[in-house]
Amino acid sequence: MLISTASLSQKDFPKIQHGDSIVQLGSCFSTNMTYWFRRAGFKVMDNPLGVISHPIPLAKQILMAFGKADLLPFVQKEDVFVSYDASSSLYSMESEELNNQIHQQLDELKHALLNAKLLIVTFGSAHGYRLIENGEIAANCHQQNQSKFDKELSQQAEIAAAWNYAREILMEANPEIQLIFTVSPVRYIRDGLLENTLSKTTLFRSVNSLNKYHSVYYFPAYELINDVLRDYRYFEKDGVHPTDEAAEFVWDFLKGELFSSQTNELIEEILKLRKMEEHRLLYPESKKAEAYRNSVKQKRESFLSQYPVVVWC
Repeated sequence: MLISTASLSQKDFPKIQHGDSIVQLGSCFSTNMTYWFRRAGFKVMDNPLGVISHPIPLAKQILMAFGKADLLPFVQKEDVFVSYDASSSLYSMESEELNNQIHQQLDELKHALLNAKLLIVTFGSAHGYRLIENGEIAANCHQQNQSKFDKELSQQAEIAAAWNYAREILMEANPEIQLIFTVSPVRYIRDGLLENTLSKTTLFRSVNSLNKYHSVYYFPAYELINDVLRDYRYFEKDGVHPTDEAAEFVWDFLKGELFSSQTNELIEEILKLRKMEEHRLLYPESKKAEAYRNSVKQKRESFLSQYPVVVWC
């Protein structure tokens, strides 16, 4: 399949190599990409406050990490405390414990951003739920009564302004960091097909207004799946989420843009070792299987001693 970055993006991407740290924020598709980065031996922080689809709460994470915004009051869901600033993956039976959890995650996010070479942000949906009591968009509604929210299609200007402010704060703290924005190929059809299209259009316009900055790039994940592959066999049965094969296609394209030929050669060596580790043994308790595992372990240890910048997890 012949396709080039030039037909999908206007800038050459920054090159990264093993030893460079990466932070990923955004929708579930960002977590899919984190799997591939980690498998290739990179150090990645992935969604410390959980998967979040709306751009404005994502930008707020950075502001909170650097002390430029405050947490919203917690909400009690039956006997569990959750936060409107985080996904349901963060919760506690005690509000103080939840507060400690979130602030620990924000501290780790700040540390990661201060040392990161790359921040990748995946916008999922421009449909948001704005809390009536304070006017902020919730990262997650946590199945609270809908009377507490005004549902909206957020405006491009507000999204771009939120992220431009977050970008300025981030660049002041870490002038070397580069930002790559992408739009999730996941279809949010629960809002309706037309509404999903309007939402994605808003996200594209928001990213386009940010792309003028020298530290900002756009990666066409949405276009690769929806315009290049263009086939429902690359989506799960729900017709919404891309398959593992589709995610790997995006990863293969990303590899050619983010990494040098030397880094890609190293990645191939890493993947060969991964496959050796993952090889299913017919008789795992046998002496032959034990000898195989020891051989692979020795190869891995030798490889990592030669390339200590590779993260193996």
